[in-house]
Amino acid sequence: MKTYDKFLDYYDEIVRGMNSSLEDEIEFLEFDAIKNYAPETKNILETACGTGVVAKELIKLGYNYTGLDINPKMLEKAEKNLKNLEKKLVLGDMTNFNFKNKFDLVLCNYNSICHLLSWESWQNFFKNSFENLKKGGLLVFDINTIFEFENITRDFAQFYNFGENTVCLEMFKKGNIYQWLIKIFEKQENGNYNLTEEKVEEISFPISKIKKELLSQGFEMLEIIDYHFGKVTTESERVYFICKKI
Repeated sequence: MKTYDKFLDYYDEIVRGMNSSLEDEIEFLEFDAIKNYAPETKNILETACGTGVVAKELIKLGYNYTGLDINPKMLEKAEKNLKNLEKKLVLGDMTNFNFKNKFDLVLCNYNSICHLLSWESWQNFFKNSFENLKKGGLLVFDINTIFEFENITRDFAQFYNFGENTVCLEMFKKGNIYQWLIKIFEKQENGNYNLTEEKVEEISFPISKIKKELLSQGFEMLEIIDYHFGKVTTESERVYFICKKI
C-alpha cells in the first residue's frame, strides 16, 4: 500500500474538502452511529488514523482513543496535532493488528479502506476488526463506491491553491485499480517552481459483496447509508457501513 509523502503537507485540507466538513463527519459518527447503536461506547480504535484530525474531536468528546496507521510520517504529524491530549498512537497495519484490550468501536474513516488493493486485504481488515471488538461492539467504515471512482476518472483535474503553491489531482483507471496522480508545484526562493509527483492507488468493491462478507464473518448489519442522501442507490458516491459484532 503506497502511502503519502510530500502530499502530507496538504493532506488534511484537501481530503476534508473532497469529502465533508469535519463537523458533519463527527456529528455523523457521534449521533448516527455511536448514540444510535452503542451509546455505552468508551474505547475507540481508529484504523488509518492519519494526522489525528478525527482523533482530536473524539478525544474532546471524552472517548478513550487509540489510533493505528502504517505511515510513520502520519503518526508524527498526529502526535503534534494531539499534543497534550490523552491518546495512544500505534504504528501498524490495518490488515494485521491485535490489541490485548478490546474496543467498543473500530473506525475507518475517509474511505481509507479503499487503499487496500486486494479483496483479501479487505477480508483481513474485517477479520481483525471483529477479533479486536468487544461483543456488541461496532465496526464503522466508509467507502468511495465504484460509481464515484468512475465519475472522478471522467472529471477534469482538480486544483487546490495554497498561497503560491498548487496541488493538482488527476485520477486514471488501470484495470480495476484507480490511481491518483498528485502533482505538487511549490514556489522556490528564486521564483521558480519545484514539481513533486506522487501516485496513490485505490480500489472499491460492490456494496453487495462487502455486505455478504461482513455477514459471513459474524457481523450483524445495522445500516448501510449514503452519506449525503441516506438511501443507498446505484448512484451513491460515498457509503457508510455500520455493523455490530454478535
